[in-house]
Amino acid sequence: MVIERNTWEQNLAKINSVENVDRKIKMIIECFLSTFSIEETMLFRYSPIDHLAEGIVCANTNEFKCISSIRDDVTTIPAIFEAIQKKSAQYFESNDFHLNIPRKYIIAENQNSLLVVPITFNHVVVGYFLGTHFHKNFDPQLLMEANLFSSQVGEMLFNHPCYVENNEIKLSKREFEVMKCVAFGYSSKQIAHLLEISETTIKQYIKSVMSKTNTSNRTHAVAFLFQKRILT
Repeated sequence: MVIERNTWEQNLAKINSVENVDRKIKMIIECFLSTFSIEETMLFRYSPIDHLAEGIVCANTNEFKCISSIRDDVTTIPAIFEAIQKKSAQYFESNDFHLNIPRKYIIAENQNSLLVVPITFNHVVVGYFLGTHFHKNFDPQLLMEANLFSSQVGEMLFNHPCYVENNEIKLSKREFEVMKCVAFGYSSKQIAHLLEISETTIKQYIKSVMSKTNTSNRTHAVAFLFQKRILT
């Protein structure tokens, strides 16, 4: 199985220009499925603070389903925790698969293999893909390609310009970074760990944005920034 890197890199470059976050995530998942000849995938967000993973979506070529009801401590799931600790894609099959993954992560009865691909930003794991049911036999040499793919996805979801300006509103690079993390559902403690700055500083950035946007709390500020198309 050979993957043309230029093809998926070009696809991700096109996806990066999409402004709507939900649409962007959907297109990233579609690209992941097609790039690695996978029939089904699950996408999770991950907190490096408490090792908590929360489901976002389960998808195949025909259907996308919300899986927000799945919420787990990944230290109890060897297959996923190993990939996160190594910050590297891992592939499990046969006995290794059944010994390392809970039943609720098994999408279909005939499932006997799993690809775990951590998504990183600033060298921190912020989420991961689970891939199952491959159209072709999976070549372990593709694990490196999966790592390159996921690192670009991490940059796409969190990357930013040096500042964002909309009419009278101007956010600094850090303010934009922090508010994008808030929009993704991260707490101040989690953002501090991700961006490698103090929790107090994170709260100061949020207060600064609230002042600039004349909003009463972080949720109101995020909604305002989406409304003004500063966050997309």
